[in-house]
Amino acid sequence: MTAAETAVPSIATRAAATLFLVPPRTDRLTLGRRLVAPLISDRAQDHALALRGLHPDVMELLPPGGKEKIGIDQVREVIRMAQFSAAQAERKACLAPYAEDLTPEASNALLKILEEPTRGMVFALLAEHTGDLLPTIVSRSRLERVQPEARRAQADRLMSAGYSALDAAWLTRAATRAGDLADLAAARISVQDARDRARARFTASSANDLVASCLDAGPIDRREALCVLAERAHARDPELLSTGTLTLAAQERSTLFVFLGEFLAACADAVRDSTTQPVAAASAIPVRALERACTAIETANRALLAYTASEAVLLSLFFALGGSLGE
Repeated sequence: MTAAETAVPSIATRAAATLFLVPPRTDRLTLGRRLVAPLISDRAQDHALALRGLHPDVMELLPPGGKEKIGIDQVREVIRMAQFSAAQAERKACLAPYAEDLTPEASNALLKILEEPTRGMVFALLAEHTGDLLPTIVSRSRLERVQPEARRAQADRLMSAGYSALDAAWLTRAATRAGDLADLAAARISVQDARDRARARFTASSANDLVASCLDAGPIDRREALCVLAERAHARDPELLSTGTLTLAAQERSTLFVFLGEFLAACADAVRDSTTQPVAAASAIPVRALERACTAIETANRALLAYTASEAVLLSLFFALGGSLGE
């Protein structure tokens, strides 16, 4: 099963708009066509046409030739076409594989139809980060995270470099930034030893040093720092709630969005595989509490999108983690 297939909701639960958060360097047009095909129909012939970009009921919202942005006139055409019934499939769909390329005027025009969606019309938007779009568009969309389809190949590369299958799988989840895996493949290390050293160091470190590692360390240290951060928030560490919050809040908003995405990934991985994730294994935080922590992080992300003060967002998040994880 591909990443695209795992991301698509069932026909009974499809929302009018779905925002697919995709990894960097993704072939978004090809992926978008694969994602939108099941949204319009369950029939193989419809899927085949959608995958080729030829389905009459799929409107692809792309920058016109020679331009970098999607203008309001293109969105108006989508709105006009949405008034008509599907010609062949069960539903019509608008695919925006580069949703961040919408001009402000086009974004506001799209928002109007999302606020009052036309029956039988669905929207599939692709972007790397929620912060790339209007917060109001994000709030009216169902969020789906698409995992990198190259993850299996990345794990194979690490195993070829001498890592065990278990270590390779963990590293591909922890290595979320460009260049992370290349460095790990170039010089094999003992993953467990590196994790143990990082955990011991971060458990004893200051809140400021812990935050700095969550933001700028290498993949192993960064993931362990995020896990220790969750545990210290769970314990309502006063230094984290004061100095650490202020240090983190002083970062650029773009940095905070990356931080929240990686923090969410760390907690979500712990939910999926508690035997290999230190948050669950070392601190014995219940899986149900970790699930609520994921929800709290998503809430913080939405609050940041709504331009709530960063310090208030982060302080609320850390208090929520303490409340939800304290079981």
